[in-house]
Amino acid sequence: MTSKIILTAILLLLVFLQLKADTGTCYVHNTTDSIALPQPGQSHGAFARNFSYMGIPLIVSGIIVKEQNTHFRTLRNRFEPNFHKRYDDYTQYVPLAATWGLKLAGIEGCSSWKELAVSNMLSAALMAGTVNTLKYTVKERRPDNSTRNSFPSGHTATAFMCATILHKEYGMKSPWYSIGGYTLAGLTGITRQLNNRHWIGDVLVGAGIGMIATDLGYFFSDLIFKPQHIARNAAADFGRYDPPSFLAFNMGVATGPSHLKTAELYDTEMGTPLGMKLHIGASTVVSAEGAYFLNTYIGIGGRLKVSTTPLIADIPAKNMEHFDMDNDRQEGAPVNMFLLNGLESDHLGMFDVDLGLYLSYPLSSQFQIGTKLLAGRRLTANFDLQSVCRINPQIFDRTRVDEATYNRFYKKDVDYYMQQEGLSRQELLNEEFVDDDFLKIRRSSSFKIGTGLWLTYRYKKDAALRLFADYDYAAPRLTYDLKNSWTDDEGNRDVQSYTRRTSMHNITLGAAIAFVF
Repeated sequence: MTSKIILTAILLLLVFLQLKADTGTCYVHNTTDSIALPQPGQSHGAFARNFSYMGIPLIVSGIIVKEQNTHFRTLRNRFEPNFHKRYDDYTQYVPLAATWGLKLAGIEGCSSWKELAVSNMLSAALMAGTVNTLKYTVKERRPDNSTRNSFPSGHTATAFMCATILHKEYGMKSPWYSIGGYTLAGLTGITRQLNNRHWIGDVLVGAGIGMIATDLGYFFSDLIFKPQHIARNAAADFGRYDPPSFLAFNMGVATGPSHLKTAELYDTEMGTPLGMKLHIGASTVVSAEGAYFLNTYIGIGGRLKVSTTPLIADIPAKNMEHFDMDNDRQEGAPVNMFLLNGLESDHLGMFDVDLGLYLSYPLSSQFQIGTKLLAGRRLTANFDLQSVCRINPQIFDRTRVDEATYNRFYKKDVDYYMQQEGLSRQELLNEEFVDDDFLKIRRSSSFKIGTGLWLTYRYKKDAALRLFADYDYAAPRLTYDLKNSWTDDEGNRDVQSYTRRTSMHNITLGAAIAFVF
């Protein structure tokens, strides 16, 4: 929770630093492309024009979310474990190809040919130098364990560099150039995770590096070519009542009910209840959201959201003592061979797809408040709970279990474990046994609704920072598959299934960076 608060504080600090920033975005350059030394005040003006600060929150978010790298990777393994596509090798370059293609077609952008070439080369050099320096300094292992150069993602850095170039050159012509470029960049980053080549932290930091490198590339190009400070068609200006269409990248923390209302599970049809409660922790949420506004106040749009939620399984001690872990007592044994110590749970993963109505009201040219009403689907991933057991010492107590009963129900298994692991009887009693397949919650799909409030600070024509509070409700029908029996000679296990509809109320607080069109 502290790390999320730090992120919000950093975003607010960036807002403060921008209060006196120049809002220029695109300028008429001198047609002679003359190279000149920087004049007094020129570097400050060039920096204010070109640096958007949009990459910094992405880098900060990537560093923070690294703590959840393995949990987001688990979601990939549950939703698309066999995903392997190569199109990300090409989509990373499409926005840059589009920029040069539009230029070749005679569509005028913000830069002359020389300026475009120089700014692009400088951006690529800064991006590649930063990415490779970090890759071979940090030496983080890739999720597929192939190499130790995972952090940050070079593909994503390239994609966001190319998208930012397209945005800078042609975003003032039509917002769809920017939307298309950043959509392809986001797709590239997502695909790098689905291909199991990068962690989510690698992708977020790579995206930030790509954007910052492009800002700096254009800054240095401006110093070289000394562009004239004349806005083209007032491209840098924006008014209070401009339609606030946007594409935002959000990060937040979500709270919800203290526990899931799970179905009651029994070891046998009329046997001992498990009495399990799944306590819910704070979720880490990452999302992409966008809306096209028909006018100042009304828009339509949608959101893609991924969240990972920690769960803790709590079981009464009495139930753990009597719960039949392997059907011993059902078959006539006087005591359980295995005693349940507890359940180890992973993070519950959810993927939301929403569409709906967006409303905004301008407090001023820079500050807007807004709300939304969304409807869509929530997908929950497969979720496993592993049992942790130990050998019941009562099976060696001859006042409880005589020799004949021991030989009938327990001896074969005890001898197997002692021989396989080379354990003494005392070591066997201290050993823990983990059953990965003990309990599974099946993946599900359910209808959901959501709403939210946000406050946006627009510090440039095309850039804004946002604080938001979202509420979402879904009631998925969760099915629990309990396997508390050993496999038979053919490797099969009996399965008991229970289903219950579970209400989920989630409130998400967070911050976002938004491209405004």
